[in-house]
Amino acid sequence: MFRQAVYNRSKRRAVQILACAVFTMIFANMLLPLQNVRAESGRDEGAFSPPRLHYLLNCAGCHGLEGHSSKTLVPDLLDQAGFFLCSPDGRDYIIRLPNVAFVKLPSLQLADLMNYVVFTLGKKSVPPGAKPYTAAEVDNLRKRSFHDYSLQAYRKAVVESVLRACPAAVGKLQVYGVALDQKEVANMGGGSPSY
Repeated sequence: MFRQAVYNRSKRRAVQILACAVFTMIFANMLLPLQNVRAESGRDEGAFSPPRLHYLLNCAGCHGLEGHSSKTLVPDLLDQAGFFLCSPDGRDYIIRLPNVAFVKLPSLQLADLMNYVVFTLGKKSVPPGAKPYTAAEVDNLRKRSFHDYSLQAYRKAVVESVLRACPAAVGKLQVYGVALDQKEVANMGGGSPSY
């Protein structure tokens, strides 16, 4: 009897380990399409790097696993996020956004996350000589997060400054701003929102 109980317990444990291994392999295969790449920030931004995992947990729900989303709802990050580094206003803007500034990460980890977004997902959109975010810069910008603003109106002004500084962004960033401005006004009954 005792021998049978030990055998059954061992068998259950083996099945649990096998199920865990299968789940891990399935989860890994979901993340591996983005192969290891080296960001211009000089950090290895592999499929399981902390910045990538923070992106998956905090951003991918809206912006997509690889930075591609519905342009009428939220902006694509893939090949576009780097454009915001073309102007000081754009650089500040993407950190001051409420969903970025208030994320539950220390400023160093948020800097790494945003460097992943800008340099890895932004790829060709990053202007030459763009500097990675530092923890001190992110910490300062977080303290000035947006509130009591019409976020879309402010974004429109920022995008216009980016377009002046970075002509390659023309046609990519404007579409999002215009579509949301129209939806925002329609949803607010023509009024001006306050965030």
